Amino acid sequence: MGTKVIPREASRVTNSTTIRNLRDSLVLNDLQHKVLIGAILGDGSLIANSWGKSYRFHTQQSNVQKDYVFWKYKIFKNFVLSPPRFEAVTNSWKFRTISHPEFTAYRNIFYSGKKKIIPSNIDELLTHPISMAVWYMDDGCYVKRDSTFILNTQSFSWPENYILQECLRKKFSIETTIQRDKSYWRLYVKKRSAEIFRKLIWFYRDASMRKRL
Repeated sequence: MGTKVIPREASRVTNSTTIRNLRDSLVLNDLQHKVLIGAILGDGSLIANSWGKSYRFHTQQSNVQKDYVFWKYKIFKNFVLSPPRFEAVTNSWKFRTISHPEFTAYRNIFYSGKKKIIPSNIDELLTHPISMAVWYMDDGCYVKRDSTFILNTQSFSWPENYILQECLRKKFSIETTIQRDKSYWRLYVKKRSAEIFRKLIWFYRDASMRKRL
């Protein structure tokens, strides 16, 4: 499907005929599904449109990850009305898509009310290395002292972290521990699994994350 970007002025009337037609012509492709899953697990969010009935994908990263934001923008470009813009107050880059039923479907899976959750069938969704890479690029870090990695899953409960832990073990043979971070929890990749994790996401790294591998 060819890429189509609507001029920014069209966004003033988000339910215009042009945008309705664009929305009706679009479906997420396989790559978009995989990247979206990783982004939802990370810093990405699904936010309501003006009427609160349909949802759009929103992503925002610090200025040092500008290249990464534009990498994601290229993937979702056919769903986006204007390129990423810089926000001086937060020193970050961000973009959002138009609202779409497929984003709404993911919202129903990954949210309970306004809170992001881990669905019990995450092992059916998190199946590809690129989803893991996006999750890490969004919300992971390299622990130089231990030569391993952390996934910052503090927004999820201990039981949800356990579901993720089991998914990583079964799907990717990555062993983790659920590490306490003050009153929260996060996933710490065991040192013996660090090289497995690195190789899994290595191919999909972008320039902004190479120093983190």
